[in-house]
Amino acid sequence: MFASRLKGVGAMYHKTPRLLKISFWLLVAYLLYALILGAIVPAVALSLAPEKLSTLLGRQVSVSQLQINPFILRVRLDGIEVASKDNDVPLIALGHVEAEVNFWQSLFKQAWCIDHLTLDELAGQIRRQVNVNGQVGFNFDDIVTRLATAPEQTATTNTANGALPDVRIAQLALLNSRLGFIDHTAAVELAYHDITLRVNNFGSRYQSQPSAPDSADVVPVNQYQLSFTGQDSSRFTTEGQLQLAPLQLTGELQLNQLTLPPFWGYVQPLMAASLSSGALSIDSHFAVHQPAQGPLSYSLSNTKVNLSKLQLDDGDAAVIKLPNLAVTGIALNSQTQQVDVAQITADDLWLNSRVDQQGLALLPLLIPQATTAQSNATDAHGADISTAANNNGSANSAWLVKLGAFSLNNADINLREQLASQGVDWRAYPINLTTGSLDSALSSPVEYQLALDVSQQGADPSGHLNSRGSLDISAKQASGELQLTDLQLHQFQPYISQYLNVELPKGRLSSQGEFSANAAGQARYQGDLAIDELDIKDKFKHRTLARWQQLAVDTVDFDLAQQQLLIGNVTLAQPFAVVTINDDRSTNIGNLLVERPAATATVASPQTPADNAASSFKVTVSSVNVKDGRAFFADNSLTPNFATGIEQLHGNISSLSSVPGTKASVDIAGNIDRYAPMSLKGEINPLLPQPYLDLDLLFKSVELTSINPYSGTYAGYYIDKGQLTLALNYQLENNHLNGNNHLVIDQLKLGKPTNSKLATSLPVTLAIALLQDRHGVIDLGLPVSGNIDSPDFSISGIVWQAFTNVITKAVTAPFSFLGGLFGSDEELNLVAFESGSAKLSNDEQQKLQQLAQALTERPKLTLNVQASVDEPQDSRALAERKLQWQLRQQSGVEALPEDFSASRIPASGPITDALLTMYQQQFKVDPETQKMHAEKAATDDKGNVDQETLTTLWHIGLYNQLLNAQNVTDDDLGTLAQMRSQAVKAYLVDNAAMAPERVFLLNSKTKLNKQAAQAELTLSAN
Repeated sequence: MFASRLKGVGAMYHKTPRLLKISFWLLVAYLLYALILGAIVPAVALSLAPEKLSTLLGRQVSVSQLQINPFILRVRLDGIEVASKDNDVPLIALGHVEAEVNFWQSLFKQAWCIDHLTLDELAGQIRRQVNVNGQVGFNFDDIVTRLATAPEQTATTNTANGALPDVRIAQLALLNSRLGFIDHTAAVELAYHDITLRVNNFGSRYQSQPSAPDSADVVPVNQYQLSFTGQDSSRFTTEGQLQLAPLQLTGELQLNQLTLPPFWGYVQPLMAASLSSGALSIDSHFAVHQPAQGPLSYSLSNTKVNLSKLQLDDGDAAVIKLPNLAVTGIALNSQTQQVDVAQITADDLWLNSRVDQQGLALLPLLIPQATTAQSNATDAHGADISTAANNNGSANSAWLVKLGAFSLNNADINLREQLASQGVDWRAYPINLTTGSLDSALSSPVEYQLALDVSQQGADPSGHLNSRGSLDISAKQASGELQLTDLQLHQFQPYISQYLNVELPKGRLSSQGEFSANAAGQARYQGDLAIDELDIKDKFKHRTLARWQQLAVDTVDFDLAQQQLLIGNVTLAQPFAVVTINDDRSTNIGNLLVERPAATATVASPQTPADNAASSFKVTVSSVNVKDGRAFFADNSLTPNFATGIEQLHGNISSLSSVPGTKASVDIAGNIDRYAPMSLKGEINPLLPQPYLDLDLLFKSVELTSINPYSGTYAGYYIDKGQLTLALNYQLENNHLNGNNHLVIDQLKLGKPTNSKLATSLPVTLAIALLQDRHGVIDLGLPVSGNIDSPDFSISGIVWQAFTNVITKAVTAPFSFLGGLFGSDEELNLVAFESGSAKLSNDEQQKLQQLAQALTERPKLTLNVQASVDEPQDSRALAERKLQWQLRQQSGVEALPEDFSASRIPASGPITDALLTMYQQQFKVDPETQKMHAEKAATDDKGNVDQETLTTLWHIGLYNQLLNAQNVTDDDLGTLAQMRSQAVKAYLVDNAAMAPERVFLLNSKTKLNKQAAQAELTLSAN
C-alpha cells in the first residue's frame, strides 16, 4: 500500500512543472540550511567549543547558550565564562555577544561586512601577584604563555603583502561592562563599571577622512566613543576617530575626579608619605600615529590637568594639602620632543613641616627611595624594570619643557624651627608667587613676583614681604627688589632669650631695597632700614631697659665682595634708656647676658686668609642723629629712693668708620632733670680693634638736692642747696686712658644729718669747708689714667679713687691743703714760742698771716687755738722771770738792765744788796759763807785770788741757788699756755683782720700739754 502511494507521489512529481520542482528543492535546501545552521551547528559548537577553548587556554571555559539565526545570519552567545586559576571569580564573564553578518554586502564588497557586533555585560577580574617563583605576574600570564607556545597556524590573508583583512562593522558596541583589578604586590584594588564602547562604521582598512560637516557625501568612519565609571564615581570618556592601517588615533579625552589614594600603593614603597585624598581631572585632545616606516608619534593639545583636594600625610598628621592645582594649555609633540605648558596654578597650598639639625623633615617624605625588592624585581617575562626605566629616562633626556607662567596663590606654610631654638612655630601666609616663562634648558632668567606675610603660629599676620626680580638658575645668580614691612620683632624672643635676659614686647622691622647674589660668593643689598616702636624690657622685673619711637637708616649698602657695609644717615627718634639699681644692689643691666657653659679650650690655630678678610671688613656710618632722647637712672637701694633723668637729648655722631686713621665727631646735648644742660663733644672711633676716643662731657648746674638719697646714705647729711658742674675730658688711644675731671660745686649747703650706717667716717663738713671758697664754690681738678687692658680697670673706679684721695688729703692734712692753695709747703698748724714767752716771732707772725689769708678764702672754716708748754724749758724761764721780778721789787729799781744775767750782777749796788738780802731770807744763812766756795775757782796757779772773778762767781752761785729755789706751778705753766693762745688770736684778729668769731681759744690749762712750747691750730666747719 505504501509502495502504491509512493508511486503515486512520484507520478505527481513527474507531472509537476519544472519551475515548481525547482522551487520545491530550493525550499528543501533552505529548510535543511536552516536546520543545520540554526540547530545542528549551535548544538555541535556548544558541545565542542568549550572543551577546545579550555584545552587551548588551560582554563575552564563555559558557554551557556549559542543561537544562530540562519535567516538573518545573526549569532548570539550567552553566559560565556573563562574560569580563574582558583575558580572563585571568573577571569572573564560575558553576558552575551551578538553579531549579525550582512551576507549580500560582504558578497558585493568583497569584505567581511557585519551589521552590528554587540558585547554585553562583559566582566573581567585581573590580578597582579607574586607567583611561586618569586616573579611578579598577572592571573592571565599562563594563558598568554600557552597561546605564545601553541603551534603556529597558517594565516589566511586576502593580499600577498599581509594587509589586514577587510572587516567592516556598521555598529560595534561594548555595553554594561565592568572590570576589576587587584594588585597584591601594591595592595591596590580598583573597580570600573558602566564600561561602554561604541564604534560606528568601523573598517579595518578605512582611511581617516578630513572632517567635512557640510558635506552629505562624506560618511564618518571609525568614530568611537569610550566611557566608564570608577568605584569612586570618577568618569572617563573619550571619543574620536580610529585608523588601524597605518595606526592613527585622534580624539578628545576627559577624566573627571579620579581619586588617587587607590593608586598610592605603587608609590608607597618609594615614598614615606601617604596619600589620604586627592582627585585627578584631565581634559585633552590627543593624536597617535604609527606610520608604516618610522617611529610612533604622539601629541597632545589644548590639554588641561587639574589636581584637587590633595593631602599627603606623615602617619596620622597631614603635611601637605593642595585644594587645587591646575595645569592648563598643555601641548606635547613627540616629533619635536617638546612640551609646552601655558600656566600652572596652585591654590591654597598648605604645608606643615619641621626643620632641625637633620634638615627639613618634609624632604625624606617626598624624595623617592628605591627599595630592595623593586631594584631586584623583574616582570613575568624576565624584563628588568629598573633597566627599562633607565632606558626610558635616556630616551626622554632630549625633551624640552617650556612653562609660560607659574602662579602660587594663598599658600600657607607652617614650619617648626628647631635649628637655633627649642622649637618655634612659624607661619608664612598668605604666600603669592608668580613667575614668567621658563624652560627645562634654563635658557633665560625667570622673572618672579613674591608676596607673603610671616608670623608665629597663632599670632596675627605681620611682616609683609614683597619681592620682584629674576633668577638665572643656569648662571646661579639672582637679583631683584625687596620690601619688608612691619616684621614684628617680638616673634624672635625665643632666639634672643638664649643669649640675653631681655624681652621684646614691641618692635617692627622694615626695609626696602635692591639685592643681587650669585654662586661665586658675591652678594649685595642696597636699600633703607627702619625699626619702629622698639621696646626692650628686663626679663626678670619686666621693666623697660630701652625703647625708641623710630630708628631710621636712609641708606644701607652691604657688599660681600667688597667686604664693606656702608650705612648712611641714622636717625634715632625719641630714644629712652633706663638704668636701675634694685633693692638688693643688683642692676637691671648687670645680668643681661645669659650665662652659658664655658667653651672647651682649644689650641689656637694659625690665622687663615678668611680670618684676615673678616677682620678687614669695613663698616662706615655717615651720621647718627638723636632726636628728643631721654635717659632715666634710679637707685632703689637707697632710702629714700633716688631717681634722675636726662631729657631733650639731641645731637649727632658723624663720619663713623672702621677704617684706621678715621675719627667720628660727636656733638650731643641734653638737660638733666629738665633744666641742667649737658653736652658731649669730641671724636671717637669704637669700630677699630683698639678703640679711640677724645671726648668732652659737660654737666652744668645740676641741682644737688636731687642726689639727697646718695648724700644722706654715704655722706651722712642731706643737701639743702647746691649745684654741680662737671667737665670731663677722656682720651683713649692704644688702650691707654687719660682723663681730666673738672668738678665745680656751687653754693653747697648741707642739711640735717642722717643715721646711715653706710656714711663715711671722714669729717664731711670740714671737707666742704676746706674745699669751698669764699664765693661758695668748690673747684677741683681730678686727673686720672689707666690701662683698659687691665682686668681691674674701671672708669668709675679710677675717678672715685681720685676724688677720695683729694677729700682724704684735705681732711687729714687740712693746713697743708690750705698752704697748697698759695703755693706754701709750711706747716701752718703750729706756732712756735720761745721758752717762757708768749710773744710771736716775726716768722710765726708771717705764718699766721698766710693762714689768715687762706681762711679768708674758706669762710666756713673756724680756727681753734690750743697752746702747750715745754715743761723743763718753760719752767726755768718762768722761774728766772719770777726771780728777776723779786730782785726788782727788793732793790726798788724800775727795771733791770736789758742784758741782765747772773754773770752781769754788779759788784755793789741796790741789785747786789737785794740779792744778798734775798739769799739771807731764803736760806737763813749768811751769804758771805758762800764766798769761800768760789775762792778756789777764782785762785790762779800762783795762789793769787782775783777779786772781780771771785765776786762774779759768788753772785752767780747765789743767783742760781735762788733760781733753783723758785716754785713754778702747773698753774703758772697753764697761764703761760693760755697767754700764748691769746697771743695767736690777738694777732689774727688785730693784725690779720680775721673775724674774732672765727677764732676759738681752747682751754689750755685744764689739760695742759707739756710737750712743746707752741700753739697748735685746728680747723672746724661752722
